[in-house]
Amino acid sequence: MRCLVRLRAIKAQSYDPAYHIKLQGVVYSLLENAGYDRIHNATPFKFVTFSNVFPPKDMGEGDDRTLIISSPNESLVNDVREAIESEGVIEPGDRQYEVVDTVTFDITPERQGTMITGTPIVVRIPAGRCDEYGIDDKGYDDVYWRLEHNSGAFIDKLEENLASKYHEYYDREPPERPYFTGYHPRKQVSVPLKYEDREVPVIGTTWELDYECESREMHRIIRMAYDAGLGELNTTGFGFMNEVED
Repeated sequence: MRCLVRLRAIKAQSYDPAYHIKLQGVVYSLLENAGYDRIHNATPFKFVTFSNVFPPKDMGEGDDRTLIISSPNESLVNDVREAIESEGVIEPGDRQYEVVDTVTFDITPERQGTMITGTPIVVRIPAGRCDEYGIDDKGYDDVYWRLEHNSGAFIDKLEENLASKYHEYYDREPPERPYFTGYHPRKQVSVPLKYEDREVPVIGTTWELDYECESREMHRIIRMAYDAGLGELNTTGFGFMNEVED
């Protein structure tokens, strides 16, 4: 389920492509105000993700923007919506937005469809599996998947991650892979995560992914991809997926 938040810029302000940590702080604050502060320490998955503030460009006072927060937990989304309306303002860092309106909705996958990245997908390959895919780990514990790497590594890690989310959330075995019938890479990006004491570059990639929901279980796992995000760092704003409409 999703909560779409219509925003209005309180002042003229530039768009910051390194917004992730500040916006994550806003989301965690909203979760706390909604009674879900336990989410912050939940492992291995938090089952919450969010879009960027879009369109992603500089804005003048009064310009309209949109934010979407998503989770498979319908009660959580409804409670976060109430918290957003109660706050009335969203302030990621020095950006300030008035909350104009909120609406909740579901994405209900059709039998066949395509999803597209709203924010880049992050996949890391553990050093112990790099040889399996012909990837040089360069001495790191894990390696961000890049477009020049073996595509099988991306597909395996992406679908393994989605299967783990399904198992954790529903406490049942996930359907058999593959979960996607087509993988169409678009571009690779480096996103700086700006913490108080350091900046950490994160490598992500954008995609269009085709799917077919031939069973109830496949329909459920595709909904999980939409609601919880794909890949890693979903509660830092990565792997947020949108539906490609006909």
